[in-house]
Amino acid sequence: MDKCRKSAHIAAVELRKAFTGPRFYVALLWFLFYIGFYVGKVKEFSALAGIKVSPWLFPLIIPDAMGQLFVIIGATLIFCDAPFINSMTTWQLMRGGRKSLFGGHILYIWVMSLLYAAALALLPNLILFPRVAFMKDWGQVLGALAQSSAAAQMGINPPDYNLMARFMPVQAMALTILAVWLNSVLVGMINYACNLCLRKGIGPLISIVMGLSPYLIIRLADFRVGYYLAPPAWMNITMYSWDGYGTYPTPAYIYAVLLGLIFVCMAVSYAGIRRKDINTASGF
Repeated sequence: MDKCRKSAHIAAVELRKAFTGPRFYVALLWFLFYIGFYVGKVKEFSALAGIKVSPWLFPLIIPDAMGQLFVIIGATLIFCDAPFINSMTTWQLMRGGRKSLFGGHILYIWVMSLLYAAALALLPNLILFPRVAFMKDWGQVLGALAQSSAAAQMGINPPDYNLMARFMPVQAMALTILAVWLNSVLVGMINYACNLCLRKGIGPLISIVMGLSPYLIIRLADFRVGYYLAPPAWMNITMYSWDGYGTYPTPAYIYAVLLGLIFVCMAVSYAGIRRKDINTASGF
């Protein structure tokens, strides 16, 4: 129990550092820059139609491979300094030991990734304000953009009607946030394991390659195989084989692979932090 308390304290310290530093906010601004034009056009259409927009736009933006790349780049920016070795680490080691330090870092990655995913889901509504209003369904604005030529007239791609027809809005939001959360945790653990066990800077490089994987694999390799090997593509929940049929991966496969990769990185990181000499002056 004492080790859990110390790990929670270390995670809280890292969270305070994240929210008082610039990287988290730059990551959000980075994504805001990407969605600004599209969401602005939705807001413009809402004003022309005189109808408020529902707050469920996030799942309809993420399916694009470029949007997935922006999410991964933002997560990489947040976790690029893993394994978070700094001037306070010596004191944390003396107070709690390596296990508590590692536990605090892992807890921080999970919590920070969840907050990052939730913040991304809320960002479109900041642009839509004051044209956004709570609704239980997708709303007339998104429905019209998905099923008519209105989106083309506004100069944007229509929202995915298949996604809107298959999922209730809250369900689509929850599943998309879950996929973004797990992808962000994976980015954090890749940075932690690679920067610690290989060389500082390797983690961000591998994370960016992961972000590009929907482009590199799906476009250069077999289309059906590609979706089994590109974790960022799984932010598009219409690419799941929900019924167990078709060429796309099943939800069980997707979550098993994401969690499996995360725990492999955790195991490598744990072995590394137990054996590695930690030099707070040099960063590791």
